[in-house]
Amino acid sequence: MNRTGYRGITLIEFLVAIGIVAILSGLSLAAVQRAREAARRASCQNNLRQIGIALLGFHNAQNSFPPGHHRRDSLFPYMGWAPRVYAYMEEEALWMQVRQDYMASRRWTTHAGCVHALPQFSCPSDGRAESPQWTRLSYYGALSNYLGVAGTDARTYDGLLFHDSRIRIRDISDGTSHTLLVGERPPSEDFWWGWLYGSGDTMHVDLGATGTGDMVLGMNEINTGYDITANCPLARLTFRPGELAQSCSILHYWSMHTGGALFLYADGHVAFKSYNGGAVLQKEARRNDRQGNIQ
Repeated sequence: MNRTGYRGITLIEFLVAIGIVAILSGLSLAAVQRAREAARRASCQNNLRQIGIALLGFHNAQNSFPPGHHRRDSLFPYMGWAPRVYAYMEEEALWMQVRQDYMASRRWTTHAGCVHALPQFSCPSDGRAESPQWTRLSYYGALSNYLGVAGTDARTYDGLLFHDSRIRIRDISDGTSHTLLVGERPPSEDFWWGWLYGSGDTMHVDLGATGTGDMVLGMNEINTGYDITANCPLARLTFRPGELAQSCSILHYWSMHTGGALFLYADGHVAFKSYNGGAVLQKEARRNDRQGNIQ
């Protein structure tokens, strides 16, 4: 019986095959990663849409947007804007708990709401705000990836959400579709900046507690060299890429997405802005496009 011999593959053929498989695997992995990030970005965009609906719902009921940060002698001292819209995010029970806690104690760090994380305030591309985190001095608090746009900085009061603000839609001369309401900025790496519930700290010691850096931020925020920004440039750091390990990144808007960040406008629409569009965002951060004296 004749037997036909079978020729095995050579080393070169084997290496070529392995190389092709590796290339295809790399391409597939990259495609999967892009698809996952696209899904995370879409989820983040949906978060901001929900926040926008809640803020507009609050405005319709109260005839103004909530204060970006409540003053010390208010009914809700040092509280940020986010809890004020809980009732408009199907979190009525949580808002009632917030009110009860403030009636019992004005020390907001002891409230249950201080450690109550909400998925609507956590960008999936970051994920650290999905649950409360321990920070320095043994504080435990819920975080947010989304800060109210205060305008130019903490001193100008020309945005929509800032310390003790009461801005109405009719106050927005530039139009709601051209005025920023909320933007992305991840919490600091040490979780000291970016709290969801309240803030007794401030980047501007001379102004007192304003919530700046925690729940509101200017598009051209001033660096006074306070806390972890002591070694950062004193020049204003406008919209640009950031890093969690870089403390200066808390001074400006940025995100964990590639190439830019998502912003919510006062009419409720959400747009992704690339980092090369910072000049436009500086104008859109102001409700009346007042130029001011930016150093």
